[in-house]
Amino acid sequence: MTTAPDVLALQETDLALDKARARLRDVEAQTGEGEELIAAREVVAERQEVLKQLRSQLHDAEWSVEDARGKAGGVEQKLYGGTIRNPKELSDLNDDLSSLKTQVAKREDSLLGLLVEMEEAEKQLESARSALAETDAVWQREQASLLGEKARLEPEIAALETRRENQLPAVDAESMRLYQLLRERHRGQAVAGVERGMCQGCRIALPMSLVQKARSGGGLVQCVSCERILLVT
Repeated sequence: MTTAPDVLALQETDLALDKARARLRDVEAQTGEGEELIAAREVVAERQEVLKQLRSQLHDAEWSVEDARGKAGGVEQKLYGGTIRNPKELSDLNDDLSSLKTQVAKREDSLLGLLVEMEEAEKQLESARSALAETDAVWQREQASLLGEKARLEPEIAALETRRENQLPAVDAESMRLYQLLRERHRGQAVAGVERGMCQGCRIALPMSLVQKARSGGGLVQCVSCERILLVT
């Protein structure tokens, strides 16, 4: 015959299992890369792409400056080389040289601006990498802790499952159906203690005859209000 202490023992095991399994689910849900780490990696990738584009622009700008300087040098050589004496040609060359020098100045300014942008981009990349390293270090510590907790929870759950299997023979089929129904109804609390004639599940005063029946241990006795199985200690 199933007794209230038998059901209480099963309930304690089931509650411990519920708690351990819920925690294991939480641990497994947190295992793996989190949004913060992924976001930090994306920031680094974005900063790297910006710097890559700036380096490409810088290469083009450097070539553009050298090209303008080369053309200006060629015109200057013709202008002052003494081979051209025609005033009109000399005037045109002087105008060309002035225009090319203006281009060189503008392209050098553009090049300088790109160098400043690159310096800032490099700082931002370094900052993003530092943030990533810090985030990754925190993540590594958290993962190690989670994996350690998982390693503790899995054998704990296995031991509780074994204990539950050993407790099941003490609870007959009808009592098990009642227990499962009450567990679902009362969030795992199918058994309630009795203190000073009061059900500790719903805090209702019980008839003394019901308390005496529960105390006698002659089968499962339920609360007249919440229907939990009563246990008189």
